[in-house]
Amino acid sequence: MFKIRSPQFDDLKKIKEIICNNPHVIIHELPLYKFAYFIQNLIPYNLRFFPSIHIAVEEKNILGFVILESLSKSNNCWQIDEVFVLDESRNKGIGEELLRYVLSVYGSHGVEHFLAEVDSQNFPALSLFHQCGFRRYAKVGFYKKNVEALNATSLLDKDFTLRPQTNNDLAEIEKLELASIPPDLRPALGRAKEYFKQKKNTTVLIDKSRNLIIGWGQIELSGESNCIEILLSPGWTHLYEEFLNTIISEYTIKANNCNVIVKAFDYLTDLTEVLTKSGFLQVEVKELLVRTIWQRVKERKAKKAKLGAPSIAPT
Repeated sequence: MFKIRSPQFDDLKKIKEIICNNPHVIIHELPLYKFAYFIQNLIPYNLRFFPSIHIAVEEKNILGFVILESLSKSNNCWQIDEVFVLDESRNKGIGEELLRYVLSVYGSHGVEHFLAEVDSQNFPALSLFHQCGFRRYAKVGFYKKNVEALNATSLLDKDFTLRPQTNNDLAEIEKLELASIPPDLRPALGRAKEYFKQKKNTTVLIDKSRNLIIGWGQIELSGESNCIEILLSPGWTHLYEEFLNTIISEYTIKANNCNVIVKAFDYLTDLTEVLTKSGFLQVEVKELLVRTIWQRVKERKAKKAKLGAPSIAPT
């Protein structure tokens, strides 16, 4: 019989070994937060600046773990980064119990939305999340292309300029992203300014004439390929091609050519059309799944009855 708990001192070494032996696990920086994991139960959920881990154990053996992190404090949204179960421990309901555990515990502390990005071909994982109440909200496409140095100075020489993101930009970036999301998806998918503050290698696109932020971009530089995520204000989506080319030219190309991967949600139709037109090939598709926790009203006052009439029970 297994139980779920927070990691202890000896657990982190075992988790690191599991990650090293399973390259498909996406988390690689857990040791940086070693001390924080020991005291995570002492830190309020709305103040955690690092991912949280919960493990399934049987005696001293780790059977699996779940890792999640806060995306937004304003709408209490957390993302499930990883649900992992050892091969020999699968089909025993461990993954489902790990998911239901965090939904119950974090939901009881006010978390309203849980997100997960799952490969569209990973049917066991999709089934697991669906069993736990997650529903598809959007698709996330990853588009890849080997590019050479581009001359995108025409964009910079006119009315627009790129500069690094600053803390003073965060409120405007938050508004920009919300404007790019369909209204019915905003409560769950809208990311707060704290999310953008934590991102590295970020840039903003400025309309010089209005001194207005009209675009945001984030670049993850790596040895084999560079991953880009960009957003434009709805009134400026015609600049997607120029904005993307400028980021590629200014920030990613260090040699004659390199692989560039662009992340795009399917509701950003102007961006996906530009990527297809520019020769980017879709190499991966993920389902963006959402689970919303509806907070129950703990107490409701009974309605006052009129004189001589029976009182109405609270509902």
